[in-house]
Amino acid sequence: MSDLFQPEVLLALLALGVAFATGPSVLLARGILRAGFAPHLARARGAGLASGIAGGAMLAVLACGASIGPEAAVAVAVLALLALLATMDILWRWLPLEWTLSLLALGLGAAVFQGDLLNSATGAAIGAGVLFVLRLSFQLLRGVEALGLGDVWLAAALGAWVGPDSISWLLGAAAVLGIALHMAIPTPQLKRYGVAFGAQLCAVAPIFVYF
Repeated sequence: MSDLFQPEVLLALLALGVAFATGPSVLLARGILRAGFAPHLARARGAGLASGIAGGAMLAVLACGASIGPEAAVAVAVLALLALLATMDILWRWLPLEWTLSLLALGLGAAVFQGDLLNSATGAAIGAGVLFVLRLSFQLLRGVEALGLGDVWLAAALGAWVGPDSISWLLGAAAVLGIALHMAIPTPQLKRYGVAFGAQLCAVAPIFVYF
C-alpha cells in the first residue's frame, strides 16, 4: 500500500480530480448517452454517468498504484485524460482547457520527478509552437480557423510527454491519420462534421508516449 503515497500517484490523482471537477464532465456524459442507445436519458442520467466515469478512473489509478506501481498509476491517468479529450472532440469538436492543462501539468510534473523538466518543457513549447504557426497561417492565408486553440494546448501537453525529439513525429502521424479519415469518410458527413484532429492526436499519442 505504500505505493499509494508515492508522489507520482498523488499527482495522477490530483490531475484527474481537477480535470473531472472543473471540466465539462456532465456535458461529455450527455453526449455519450445521446450518441448511444439512450438519448432520452441524456439529461436525467448525465450527472450519474459522469460520476461513474470519474470514480472508475480514480479507482483505476489507485488500483494500479497499489498493485503495479506509480508509473502504472500515471499511465492510467494519462490514458483517461486522452480518452476524455478524444471523446469530447468527436462529440462536440471541443478540447476543454481544463483537460488539456491537466494533461500538460501531469506531463511536466512527471518530468520533475524524473529530473527531465527541461526536455519536457521544450517538447511542450515545440508542440504548441508548430500548431500555433499552422493555425495562424491558415487564418492569414485562407481566412479560416483550421485549428482551434484546444489543438494547440493539446499539442503542448503531448510535447511535454514525448519531448522535442518525438513531438514532430507524433504530429505527423496524426496528420496522416487525418488524411486517411478524410478520404474514408463520405463527403456529406465530412462537410457536416469535419475531422476531429484532436481525437487523432489522442489516438496516436500512446504509441509515442509508451513505446
